[in-house]
Amino acid sequence: MKMSLNLQDFKKKLTVDNILGIVNNVLLIVLSIIMLYPILYIFITAVSDPQSFTNAVNHNKLLLFPQGFTAEFLVEHLKSIEIWRAYGNTVLYTLLGTAISLFLSITCAYVLSRKGLKAIKVMSIIVVLTMWLKPGMIATYTNILNLGLLGSIFGILLPFAFSAYNVILLRTYFAAIPQDIDESAQIDGASHFRMLTSIYIPASGPAITTVGLFYAIERWNGYFWAELVLTDPNKQPLQVVVKKMLENQGDAGGLFNNGTVSAFALIIIAIVPIMLIFPFIQKYFKKGVMVGSVK
Repeated sequence: MKMSLNLQDFKKKLTVDNILGIVNNVLLIVLSIIMLYPILYIFITAVSDPQSFTNAVNHNKLLLFPQGFTAEFLVEHLKSIEIWRAYGNTVLYTLLGTAISLFLSITCAYVLSRKGLKAIKVMSIIVVLTMWLKPGMIATYTNILNLGLLGSIFGILLPFAFSAYNVILLRTYFAAIPQDIDESAQIDGASHFRMLTSIYIPASGPAITTVGLFYAIERWNGYFWAELVLTDPNKQPLQVVVKKMLENQGDAGGLFNNGTVSAFALIIIAIVPIMLIFPFIQKYFKKGVMVGSVK
């Protein structure tokens, strides 16, 4: 009798788990479609014939396929020297900015992870407070101006090189490294620089990769401060060019007034590198966020 009751409870639980699993999968699929469709729509717009696209938009707002496929606009952008200059600026700012941010974040996280360090609580509180107490746009711009960084690429690299959230993520990961390894390295005479480069950084690959991805995406997509600080058009990144083109062309139905310019085609060109890189580091991204936060 008791075994029969347990079997019935198990079947009920299994049924509930199956229903929850199905509902969860359906919701995830729906949310994925909602988030992916804007990217699909941009791609459809970028490779559609202007007249066919305009007619299709007027009759049906929901498009799933290109209307009169053409790569004219993509080719036009790839032939432009200005686009390639802006593209090179974006790559430079992303690589250099990510390197600076990782250096500052790793060294700060290492210091905050040291046990027994004096004033460690005060330093941690100061870092955490930067997540909520931000100076604001006017104060940030004034600071950049007074430091003589207006018009310089360092005006967008240095003021935004530090993220308290990323430092906390790295500190949590560093703190999870066994203390015995740390003590053994100190007994062998290893300096803090040697311990950081030989123990902590190699052991924290997933977390560092995750933080690096956060910084790289932020640098790659940044346009507001780049447009505000970099007054020389030759120094502006690709995202500023995309923003200006969208402002000049208007809505999707009017993107083809010029006949040779498509802002959506330029958006596709701008997001391709991130879309190609992300699948290769996705496993590190998931592991870095989950393990670093749990530990």
